[in-house]
Amino acid sequence: MKSKQLAVVSWDSKLPFPKFPVWLYVLIVAFVSILCYGNSYYGAFVFDDSEAVVNNHDVNLETPVVKIFSHDFWGTRLTNQASHKSYRPLTILSFRFNVWLNNGHLCPKSLHFTNIVLHAIVSCQLLHVYNLLFNGDSPKTSFLAALMFAVHPVHVEVVSGIVGRADLLSACLSLFVFIIYHRTAKAKQINTLTNIIATVFCCILSAMAMLCKEQGLMIMTFCGVFEVIVINKITFQSIMKNIKTSKIIRLLKKESLERLFILTAGFCIILYGRWTIMGSPPIFQQIDNPASFLTTPFERFVNYSYIYFINIWIMICPVWLCFDWSMGCIPLIHLNTFPKDPRLFIVFGFWTILVLIFYKILFSKNYDKKQLQMGFLLGLLSFLPASNLMFTVGFVIAERVLYLPSAGFIIIIVLGIRRLCLNYFVQKIVRMCILLLICVHSIRTYQRSKEWSSELELFRSALKVCPMNAKVHYNLAKSLADIGHTQEAIDRYKHALLLHPRYDQAMNNLANILKDKNELEEARSLLEKAVTIRNDFAAAWMNLGIVLSAQHEYNKAEDAYLTALQHRKSYPHCYFNLGNLYLEMGEKTKALFAWQNATFQQPTHVISWNNMIVLLESIGELKRAENVARTALSILPNEPNLHFNIANILGKIDKFVEAEKHFLAAIKLKHRSSKAILVALYHSNLGVLYHRWEKYDLAEMHYLQALMIDPNMQKVKNHLASIRKHLGEISQPALNIKSYQQEKEF
Repeated sequence: MKSKQLAVVSWDSKLPFPKFPVWLYVLIVAFVSILCYGNSYYGAFVFDDSEAVVNNHDVNLETPVVKIFSHDFWGTRLTNQASHKSYRPLTILSFRFNVWLNNGHLCPKSLHFTNIVLHAIVSCQLLHVYNLLFNGDSPKTSFLAALMFAVHPVHVEVVSGIVGRADLLSACLSLFVFIIYHRTAKAKQINTLTNIIATVFCCILSAMAMLCKEQGLMIMTFCGVFEVIVINKITFQSIMKNIKTSKIIRLLKKESLERLFILTAGFCIILYGRWTIMGSPPIFQQIDNPASFLTTPFERFVNYSYIYFINIWIMICPVWLCFDWSMGCIPLIHLNTFPKDPRLFIVFGFWTILVLIFYKILFSKNYDKKQLQMGFLLGLLSFLPASNLMFTVGFVIAERVLYLPSAGFIIIIVLGIRRLCLNYFVQKIVRMCILLLICVHSIRTYQRSKEWSSELELFRSALKVCPMNAKVHYNLAKSLADIGHTQEAIDRYKHALLLHPRYDQAMNNLANILKDKNELEEARSLLEKAVTIRNDFAAAWMNLGIVLSAQHEYNKAEDAYLTALQHRKSYPHCYFNLGNLYLEMGEKTKALFAWQNATFQQPTHVISWNNMIVLLESIGELKRAENVARTALSILPNEPNLHFNIANILGKIDKFVEAEKHFLAAIKLKHRSSKAILVALYHSNLGVLYHRWEKYDLAEMHYLQALMIDPNMQKVKNHLASIRKHLGEISQPALNIKSYQQEKEF
C-alpha cells in the first residue's frame, strides 16, 4: 500500500520540467496564450463576422435590447424559416458591450482584444480544472496540459474570428460551473440547503453558457458523470453487478443523489426551454452537410465516422486547417466504391482503435484510469451537439466546435506523456519532443492567426487545403471583387460553378459583375438559372429585375421585383429599385410609394430619401418636398446630400438664410468625409443662391471655388461672367483660375 502511495506522489515529479509556484504557471500560460495571437489584434472583420457582427442590427446600440431575445445569432427572427435557430443572446450582448466601450462604433481591435483575453482566461481556468481532475497533486502535468491547450492551432478560428466569442464565453462559463460543482461535491461535510443552492447555481450558470453557445449545456452531463465515476467511485464492473436501477441508486451517496436529481431536472427544463424558443428545427441545404442527406443509415454512419476521424486528426496534426469544409472538401463515401475508396479502411481502423480505447478505459486497473475516463468524456460530451447524432448540424467540419472537446483530448495526451516519463532513459527524449511540439504549435498558431487577419489571406490559405471546395472559390471571388480585381473574381466564380454547377449564390454574384460590365444577356441567363434552382432566392429575383430593366423589359422587371418582395417582405433595396423602375416607366406616384416603403423598412436608406425629395421638387411640390427633407434630416442629420437638396428647395421659395445654412452644412460634411466629388456642385448652387440674393462677392467666391474643383463647369463660367458684367468688371482681364488656386494654397 505504501509503495503504491509513493508511486502516486512521485508520478507528477517524473515529468522532465522544473516545478514552479502556481502563480508563475498562471502567468506563463496567460502570456503564451496572448503572445500566440498577437496577429489577431490587428485583424479585420472576416468571413462570418460580416453577418454576425457588422451587418447584424442587434449589435447596434440603437436596437432595443429586448429584440435580441427574439432573434437568432445572425439577427434573424427565430420564427423566420431562414433562421439558423442559433440562439446566443449573451454573446450578442458581449458584442454590444464592445460597441458601447467604443462610443457606439464597431472597432475590430476592441473585439479581437476581448477574444484574446477570454482565451487567456479559459487557458488559465483549465490549469486549475486539470489539476482538479488530476486529484490536485499534479501541478506540472496540469501546466503542460494548459500550455498545450493555449497554443493549439485548432483554436485559431475561435480566437481570431470574432464570432468565436460564442465558444469562448460558453467554455469560460462551463469551466466555472465545473469548478463550483467540484468544490461542492468534494466538500467533506455539506448540509442539504447549501448542496441544493450550489447545484441550482451550477444549473443557472450552465443555462447562461448555453445562451452563449448551445454546447454550454453539456457541462451538466459532464458534472453528472464526474459525480458517478469520481465522487462515488462507481465503475463499469459495479454497475454490471448491480444491474437493477434500485441497486445502482444504493451505490450513490445521499448528497450525490440530491445533486444528480437537480442536474437531471435542470438539464431537462433548460433543454425543453431551448427547444421551445427554437420552435421548428433549422432547415439546411444539402451543400451545408451532404452526409446528412444520404438515404441509407449505414452510409450516413460511415460518412459521419470518417468526419469524426478527420476531427481527431486535426487535433493530432493541425496542418489541414480551413475556414470551411463543405461543398466537396470531403467527398462522400459510397458503399458501391468499396474497395476502391481507401477511406473505408480508415473508418474500419478508426472504430477498431476506438473499441480498444473503450475497453482500456473501462477495464484498466491503472492509477490514471479515472483521469482517462474523464478526459474521454469531456471530449465526447462537449462534441456531442456537433456530431449529427442529436440533431443535424449545418456544417461538415467546424474547427470552432473543437475548442472545449480539445481540452478533453489533451488530458489523454498528457497522461500518455506522463506514463512515458516513468522510464528514466526516455525522459530526455520526451522533454525535447514536448519543447519542439510547443514551439511548432506556437509558430503554427501565430502564422494561422495572421491568415485570419484578412479575408483575402484566409481564403487563399483555404485553397491549399480544400481546392475542390466551391465555397472557397466563391468567397475568394467576393474578396477579389471588393478590391477591384474584377477579372480574377469572374474566373473564381466560374471555377466555383464548374465544381458545383447548381451554386445559385455564385450565379447571382457573377451576374452582378457581368451586369456592371454591361454583359446583360449572360447576366440574365445566370439569374434565370439561379431562381429556377431556388425559387425563393429574393436577391436573385431583384437582380434579375435590374437586368430586365436595363434591357427595357419593364413589365418583366416589375414581375421580378414583386416576386422578390413576396419571398422577402422586408427588402428596402428591392423597393428602391422598384421605385427607379416606376420612374423610368413614368409612373411617378408608384415610384414615390416604393421609395416610401424603402424608407419605412430602413429609415437610413438615404438614396430613397434623396430620390423622393428630387422627384417632388421636379414636379413642383416644393412644400411636400421640404417636409420629406426635414423628416429625412431628423433621422440622418449628417447626410450632406439631404442638406444640399433641402437647400435647393428653400432657395426656390426664397428662404435664403436657411438655405445658406444647409448649403454650408453640406459643403462642410462633404469635406469632412473626404468626398469632394459633389463639392463643386454644392459651391455652384450656393453661388446661385448668393447671386439671387444679390450677394455678388460671395457668389463670385463660390463660383471660383466650384471651378477650382471642376474647371469644365460651363454654366458656372456663364454665371461668373454674368456677375462680373453686372459689377462692371467685364472689361477687366479674366481671372486665371490656376493662379487663384495657387494663391489660395499659399
